[in-house]
Amino acid sequence: MCSKLKHHPVMVDEVLSYLAPDKSKTYVDCTFGQGGYCRKILENTECNIIAIDRDKDAKKYAELLKKKYPKNFIFNINNFSRLDYVLKKNDIKKIDGLIFDLGISNTQLNNPDRGFSFSNNGPLDMRMDVESLNLTAKKIINEFDQHNLSDIFYYYGEERNSKKIAKKIIEFRKKKKISTTFELVELIKKVNSYKKKHPATRVFQALRIYINDELNELDITLKKSLLFLKKRGKIITVAFHSLEDKVIKNFFLRNKEFLKILTKKPIIPNETEIKINPRSRSARMRVAEIL
Repeated sequence: MCSKLKHHPVMVDEVLSYLAPDKSKTYVDCTFGQGGYCRKILENTECNIIAIDRDKDAKKYAELLKKKYPKNFIFNINNFSRLDYVLKKNDIKKIDGLIFDLGISNTQLNNPDRGFSFSNNGPLDMRMDVESLNLTAKKIINEFDQHNLSDIFYYYGEERNSKKIAKKIIEFRKKKKISTTFELVELIKKVNSYKKKHPATRVFQALRIYINDELNELDITLKKSLLFLKKRGKIITVAFHSLEDKVIKNFFLRNKEFLKILTKKPIIPNETEIKINPRSRSARMRVAEIL
């Protein structure tokens, strides 16, 4: 596999340590991607894994794992918010653990045609499910009014210059349609200049979250998980920005009568992992256990 496309599962050892997978138990990987967590779990334990991913590009990686572990691994193309449907389809009533790696996978990020990256030029898309979703970044950037653009950048990307960027986009698109990631990046650079962060980071994050309804998806799934997790079953989350982390933290706190929070503070990657995989630096892991 091309090294640029290879995805490194973040804090995989820490995830396994908290999950403590056991023989014959059933776990759900809600964000399969390239299958890093699933592979590591199955290499260590003869358990059962139900994997979910809404991106059809994940299927080729799932097929490789299915060949190696035909009796222990099941893959489903779906939104993880349809957890109840996936479990019913596979005749599973209860599970022993649930894992979320909420970072965008390298499969998506490093494929210019997907439009997720500000470092690769490509069409403004950003849909995780290209077959079911109609709303693209191109449509938002070229058709939404200044107020709505500003709100998206501010509320989903925490972009402090949201109004200025929205205004710049409106001015430019009067002359020409904005079609590519690099065209959008150049407009943002006229407003933003960060020392430690790419100027377009927050705007791209905001568009991706809005298009894929990521925060609602997460909240819905966390709520549904309580219906299916057995006693002492784990919820393990790895988030990459404060909005996701806030959804998880608030869910854990709201449900203290059902959950024991095992991570009083979020766990972060060690320096070695950050050096090997710089994208892991913003990861925050939280874990809770069913009482």
